[in-house]
Amino acid sequence: MKIYLYIRLSASDTDLKYKSESDSIANQRSLLHQFVDSHSEFNGCEVEEFVDDGFTGTNAARPSFEKMIDSLKDGAAQVVICKDFSRFFRDYTELGDYLERIFPFLGIRFISVNDGYDSDDYKGTTGGMEVVMKYIIYSFYSRDISKKIRASMDVRMKAGEFTYPYAPFGYMKDPNEKHHLIPDPDTSPIVRKIFDLALTGNSVNEIAKTLNDEGYETPSRYFRKKYPENGRFRNTSPQQCWDRSNVRTILGRFEYTGACVFKKKEWKSIDNPRTKIHDRSQWLIVPNCHEALITEEEYNQAQTVVRKTKSTEKTRQEYLLRSLVRCGACGRMMRRNSRRKRPDYKCDSSKNSQNTECPVTEHFYEDEIENVVIGSLRQMLSLLVEHKKMIETAASKSKGSAANLHQSFLRLEKSIKQNKLARENGYERYADGQITRDEYKEMRDRLAAELEHLEEEKARLGKDLAAMEAAEKSELSTLGKQAESFLKAKEITNPMLSYFIKAVYIYSGMRIEIKYRFSDELISILNDETDQSRDRK
Repeated sequence: MKIYLYIRLSASDTDLKYKSESDSIANQRSLLHQFVDSHSEFNGCEVEEFVDDGFTGTNAARPSFEKMIDSLKDGAAQVVICKDFSRFFRDYTELGDYLERIFPFLGIRFISVNDGYDSDDYKGTTGGMEVVMKYIIYSFYSRDISKKIRASMDVRMKAGEFTYPYAPFGYMKDPNEKHHLIPDPDTSPIVRKIFDLALTGNSVNEIAKTLNDEGYETPSRYFRKKYPENGRFRNTSPQQCWDRSNVRTILGRFEYTGACVFKKKEWKSIDNPRTKIHDRSQWLIVPNCHEALITEEEYNQAQTVVRKTKSTEKTRQEYLLRSLVRCGACGRMMRRNSRRKRPDYKCDSSKNSQNTECPVTEHFYEDEIENVVIGSLRQMLSLLVEHKKMIETAASKSKGSAANLHQSFLRLEKSIKQNKLARENGYERYADGQITRDEYKEMRDRLAAELEHLEEEKARLGKDLAAMEAAEKSELSTLGKQAESFLKAKEITNPMLSYFIKAVYIYSGMRIEIKYRFSDELISILNDETDQSRDRK
């Protein structure tokens, strides 16, 4: 029997950067392991943990939770244990679905330690009103807490207290008062320089080029250097430079006039599943909260530069290589120019920097990239399908089909039952005096030897059947089925490419590297077969 322990916390501890996980997570882990250790029925069971730290329990959009449910659907475990109902779900209707329909259908035993709930106690029935009432209370509690926190934050905002966790670029939190901002001596001169360049008529691209030429760090790179243990901006490229985007962000921040600006967004919450961007008219602006880096007049004048280069709202375009083409030097997404008769890709991320390895002056034609990618993928998938068929053929010759194995397994089980019945009948005939002691001993020994042989054969067939079923669920089998569909498709689409390909890296001189979603072991096998095919030719 395998046991899954589910652990969740909605918000990380404030000192999380000094620990690998929050104290509450550690406490839940300790409680659940103590529960497992204190119940002899779980002795020797394999235990696996699924932890969501910093995720709300009001919906199922939690990475570890989703992974656990997918694993349970595959029959990987039989028991799920959590600290209490609220750790598993805060929506009582969703919890009811799991307790009354999903888990019973999958044959999963669910235990909530602090609630004293064990689904084995309710076989044939449901948890009753007790579970429902507890969850209604949890639901109202979550919403009540959310409203109280919002009300408290509104009071702080209207008082001009800075309530966000990180100061804007150019400022730092006052060490004597965390809700007050003071100029950062390292970055406030950069902000001032950006506005000065804008006020003298420079465009955002010209400003970006000047900052790169003079070696100024971007906001995200500065943050990573100052707080290396913090996970924010962890995907920032070491080669990131100033561009029109981060320059426009700086020029658009009204906080540099000394004001605190709140409610630019309406963040996700219990009653609001999506983050909404508010119009400027909905912002809460509190003036004179901290030292200004620019005047309000200078801010308004600088907006003319922003408006000149303000991009129009983009519509989502569907094209074959969407979200796949990246620069081989910096790893960032390449820009697709669809206005040309022959669309192409270009790395714009470093165009304002002179010290870069990115092919910023080169254009890579889309049709040429598509031909290389599709040709290489077809070759790889053909090898995959061929390898899959070869493995299946070898397996069928050595073990037979899964259906045949299953039938043989059932026949063995039937023979074992018959053997045990024959031994019982033999003993009854001996006890009734129908056969002699020597005849009984001879029959008993013969049936015992036969039973031993049957048990050995059953164990062998069981292993073969398990191996074959595992092979059918393996990466090779799953990808092989999709590969066959791809090779037969009349039209290739972006989702089809994205299923097999993680990224397409373009290097100077049109050198292309395709990063597949296959495991390293499978890629190694297919590459070996490619080499062997070339040798045969």
